[in-house]
Amino acid sequence: MSLELGIFLVVAIVAIASAAFMLLTRNAVHSALFLVVNFACVAFFYLLLNAPFLAMIQITVYAGAIMVLFMFVIMLLGAEKLGSQPAHYRWLAPIGAILTGLFLVIALFVVVQGNVGLLKAAPPNPQLRVVHALPGSPTLDVYMNDTRALASVAYTGATPFGQVLPGDYVLALYPSCTQPAASPCADPIATKAKSVLSKRITLKENTTTTLVLLGDPKAPQFVAVPTDLSTLNDDNTFRLQAVNATPGLATVSLLNINPLKANSTDPNDNHGELPLLSNIAFGQVGTVNTPLPKGSYSLVWARDNDRLAPLSDFVAQGKTSELVILVQETTGSGVALPLTLRATPVPTQEAFGSPQAIGQSLLSTYLLPFELVSLLLLAAMVGAIILTREDVVRRVRRREIVTEGALRINRATSAATTPANPETSGD
Repeated sequence: MSLELGIFLVVAIVAIASAAFMLLTRNAVHSALFLVVNFACVAFFYLLLNAPFLAMIQITVYAGAIMVLFMFVIMLLGAEKLGSQPAHYRWLAPIGAILTGLFLVIALFVVVQGNVGLLKAAPPNPQLRVVHALPGSPTLDVYMNDTRALASVAYTGATPFGQVLPGDYVLALYPSCTQPAASPCADPIATKAKSVLSKRITLKENTTTTLVLLGDPKAPQFVAVPTDLSTLNDDNTFRLQAVNATPGLATVSLLNINPLKANSTDPNDNHGELPLLSNIAFGQVGTVNTPLPKGSYSLVWARDNDRLAPLSDFVAQGKTSELVILVQETTGSGVALPLTLRATPVPTQEAFGSPQAIGQSLLSTYLLPFELVSLLLLAAMVGAIILTREDVVRRVRRREIVTEGALRINRATSAATTPANPETSGD
């Protein structure tokens, strides 16, 4: 038995005992105090589930504010102690104790035999997106295993990340249909049309991949970019990756230029150029090892002494993953023109305890425990109402038993106050 399971069993016994004493005690103040102990045990369970925020909410709201309200009502109504009349549901307590004992035995057997502490969460499905960085290529549709997964991916466009099942896929690209809506488009799979690119890929669990379409239009290819979307410790930082998609060029480097030092005349100064990534060959991916501070950057690619495709309006937000791609477009006159493409920034995973992370946890991981706790609280409330219910006694006016002498005095008093009869008074 693990230490975590032992602590859970001890706290569970305390929680059950406090709940039982809460229902059985005849003093309402003591019952409320036992309920506070039960709330504290529930908060400890949240801590075991690695949910400290919910544990603090359980203590401050339920064990604090709600119980203060209970105590105020109890003291205001003067209902500290219940009536001494015998209960009409004497069979309920033994049956409840027997059922509780059976439940504990079954739960203990399930916990011990089921190896609950050894269970592991299922790894998340892989996530995939496609970035179109192939100049001169039309808008494309993405097919995975002969099924269209993404439609109308234009040049310089990037699709959002989507979850897929792990496994092997045949990824094929076909030109998007440009016919009017009135004319149905032919299915490229049924017509066995020639694809722009077809490649077999393997997607594993718990991976996030960006597929960049690059190269020459006559010989396109995919580059798989592992994208790190894990939580950033500093909310004011971002991650940066770069891809060289220019066939025929030598290796390039990515620089960040400080405008304040760009025109420096100091021969020992690097003119404000800070290397971010170095020696990125065609089809390769460069990743900045440490997160960068968010803000404005002036990026430029360097090939030997040449500076290519500057990107001076690069403004990075915190908690994002950025991807820049160096492509080479051909103008109408046949001149190759380097250009920097910036894929849509992707937000990283939220840190534990943030409002977004709490919302996701409440609607996924903790939804079932919350529902179970609510049902248990409802059952406990109904049981408390039944056990502490006072029988409604009809108030009947009691007739007082008086002596014969008292009756004569009452009759004489009533006769003296009765007015005389006029007919008899005249005789």
